[in-house]
Amino acid sequence: MLLGLEVSPTSDRRGVGVGFLGSGSVLWAYLRALDQLTVRGLAWQGPISARRRETWSEIERRRPAVNLVPKVADVLSSDVDVVVIITPPASHAELAIAAIDAGKHVLIEKPMGMTRAEAEKVLARATEQRVRVVAAPFVLLAATVQALWRVVADGELGAVHSVRAMYGNAGPTWARWFFESGVGPLGDLAVYNLKTLTAMFGPIETVTAMGTTAVLSREVAGSRIDVGEPDTFHIIVRHRSGTISSLMTSHAVQQYRRPGIEIYGTEGTANLLGDDHSPAGLEVWTNDEGSWRFTPPPDDTWHWTDGLRELVTSLSASRAPFQELQQDLHLIDVLEAIRLSARAGESVSVSSVFPELVPPTSGAAASGQQHVHDRSRPLDEQF
Repeated sequence: MLLGLEVSPTSDRRGVGVGFLGSGSVLWAYLRALDQLTVRGLAWQGPISARRRETWSEIERRRPAVNLVPKVADVLSSDVDVVVIITPPASHAELAIAAIDAGKHVLIEKPMGMTRAEAEKVLARATEQRVRVVAAPFVLLAATVQALWRVVADGELGAVHSVRAMYGNAGPTWARWFFESGVGPLGDLAVYNLKTLTAMFGPIETVTAMGTTAVLSREVAGSRIDVGEPDTFHIIVRHRSGTISSLMTSHAVQQYRRPGIEIYGTEGTANLLGDDHSPAGLEVWTNDEGSWRFTPPPDDTWHWTDGLRELVTSLSASRAPFQELQQDLHLIDVLEAIRLSARAGESVSVSSVFPELVPPTSGAAASGQQHVHDRSRPLDEQF
């Protein structure tokens, strides 16, 4: 589903080489994902560009064999096949284009670009250079989300009219840009729910939002900062399909115990337990069955960094990754519409669309029929 490109599989007997731009908090999560690929001979670890030298000793302590380099160019000139971009958001588009121009396939942590124009430049350059790009968040790769998606797509709930979603936390403490760059809880958190819901119910045509700042001063990265941007949003969106979704997202939520997503239809109800970036199963009520049906996670080893596995395995198999990048462009438009609506106090229209998406219907993760002998390993390792 990526740009319609055919890319030859890697010929390196070690698998796909993966390098990193950035050494922030998410590095360790992606290295864990890479380790799972490395032990299977699917990938190998390339250099990591860490601009701040003061971080090197801790990274080397935790990762003794690591190849740390000071410059982006050191990664781009290496023999890796894939570059993972986990730098602060304002640099994503520029670094992605540099990596693409170096002939690398790219994984970009959210957002793909600070504006739609930036993201479009990334995708245009990828088309020109015939390389692949995948963009976080990767919730649509979660087997549990796919199972819920199929419940909706198969019509078990009847016509879905209303959805409620939530994702919140107390806010990051390690980087100021979360509160100073315009990303906030929308680009950090709400984008997960929005990606899931737009996949299931289609593009959004109208947004109505309100925002507030609950925590005016925060301790972040060792210093006290004043927060001038909203840290909490309540959002109502109308999908072009007619479904109405309401979302809450916040960097001022301490804890919560409720489904991450609740779906209400004319013939039933479905709940995604946990968050869509970390699902804990789903429960479904249909009028025909007259009772709740609980489904545990088909693959409870799934992790939000799974886009790396999807990119590596797609390159190895010479297939397109499961991602529709026009949807990611649409989400950039939606996030901007939310910000505008919250500032203006009125509804805002969204004109962009993307092709209809359907959940996967083949393979063990899709069918849910494979026996799981060891829940510490992914479904495709049950042998």
